[in-house]
Amino acid sequence: MSDLNPSPVDATKTVMWQKVSPWALVYFVVHFGMRFIRDGIFNLLPIMIVFVTQVENKLFWGQIAGALAIVALLVYSFLYYRSFRYSLTDDNEILLNKGVFKKERLTLKFARVQNVNIAEPFYFTPVKLVNCIFDAAGSVSQEVILPGITKEYALQMRKQIFAFKAQQQPEINTPQQSDEVVTENSLFITNKEIAKFGLMSNMAILALAAIAPFINIAIDFLEKKLIVKMEGFYQQELGIIANATLLAIITLIVLLVFLAIFLSVGMSLIRFYNFELYFKGQKFKRIAGLLERHQLSMSLDKVQSIVIKQNLVARLLKRFTVDFLQASGGGVIAGAAAKKNKQTLVLPVLSTEQVDSVCQWIYPWFNSKKLIFKRPERALLYKNLIVYALLPSVLAAIFCFSMSFNVWISLGVFAAFSTLVVLSYQRYGYYLHEDNGRFYMVVRKGLIGVHYRVFELYKAQSAHTVSTHLMRKSSLKSLYIQLASGSVFVPYIKQQDANFIVDFTIKQVESNTRSWM
Repeated sequence: MSDLNPSPVDATKTVMWQKVSPWALVYFVVHFGMRFIRDGIFNLLPIMIVFVTQVENKLFWGQIAGALAIVALLVYSFLYYRSFRYSLTDDNEILLNKGVFKKERLTLKFARVQNVNIAEPFYFTPVKLVNCIFDAAGSVSQEVILPGITKEYALQMRKQIFAFKAQQQPEINTPQQSDEVVTENSLFITNKEIAKFGLMSNMAILALAAIAPFINIAIDFLEKKLIVKMEGFYQQELGIIANATLLAIITLIVLLVFLAIFLSVGMSLIRFYNFELYFKGQKFKRIAGLLERHQLSMSLDKVQSIVIKQNLVARLLKRFTVDFLQASGGGVIAGAAAKKNKQTLVLPVLSTEQVDSVCQWIYPWFNSKKLIFKRPERALLYKNLIVYALLPSVLAAIFCFSMSFNVWISLGVFAAFSTLVVLSYQRYGYYLHEDNGRFYMVVRKGLIGVHYRVFELYKAQSAHTVSTHLMRKSSLKSLYIQLASGSVFVPYIKQQDANFIVDFTIKQVESNTRSWM
């Protein structure tokens, strides 16, 4: 059953509907404008290509189209604002009326709210208003956002909701002892470090993909405006006869690389500017953002697993990215949606020492240098060498049979793929740990970079093993553990080890009464 449901309000109940501030109209304009840029432009790419290649007097018709789009955006945003109403009922529910062409009435129960976060967009700063975000199930589709309300009212609603949840689950929310000193841990990431995250991430790839249809036009433009002058310089000053088209392509590639870097760094700073993280009383609080100071709060018991990852660029920079994952509903699609979710707690760029420090806030035993991983059996290495190295090299030899140097090509393919297979095998491993009666697992994988997933065994949803005929003859199994935030896979481990982990994990799930949602 969904946490956020369209439902009619009982006619016998009196609902006090409230309007948001007129300044919320600015939020709706920005929100729908960003949605159009994110979704609409890609859908309109075929029309844009026809416009660029076929339409004459592009400037005139472009201005007309732009003006119509702006007018439509303003009118739609105004109508949406007029229909937007909300109410906090005596039944501990949030009711929401919204929509222009399709009217929606949504109900969100206090008990289903996971987090209440506050965002401060730059356009609300002068009037001291915020956006209050109710996260219902760890996904963007399950958010309720009240824009243009005062910060005091948002904090009051947060307090009211969590007070209700504490009353409903007294056995889960164990109070701190009165004589216990609750310490606050904090982490601050400089904007110089945030810029490094722009180099590590691939956020600009989609933006660059939109430029692809216009590459030929860009090459023609560069050839007319810039490349001709460069040709003359090469010929006169250096005595080199350069090909204009080749120069245009090289110039375009260089410009695209710099554009990708610029976009990635810029988007990283917009999202994580002046990053602050606090941990106190089993709760995280993160504040970050340039155009919108977004405050995210997350209870420790909502964290399903911690992912520590490092790609090739991050490895060169000696930095890691850490994700605190909530429940995503499982599956590839849900997992992908969770990564895009603003409610996921992301620590964008940390050194090894910072990774250990942050993880020790939660797991005092965690020390990345002292984790002793148990690797899969060598049968995995031999199988992957045959499938992913030997077979491709044989196919390369057959494909290049007519060439005199086909042997060297095959050897090169085999050497390259063998190196990748060996690196992948060396990265695989798992580590089990017990601390004060609690049991944890760390799973490692990777190729050039590395990927760790840390979780407590009782938060598993299911665990099972898989084995082929050849694996059974060698007493080997592959282990699968399903979490609410994704899945864990450990291939080719000894049968007795796999069976023990499955049985022990299921025992922890069934015997542990602590909440993990």
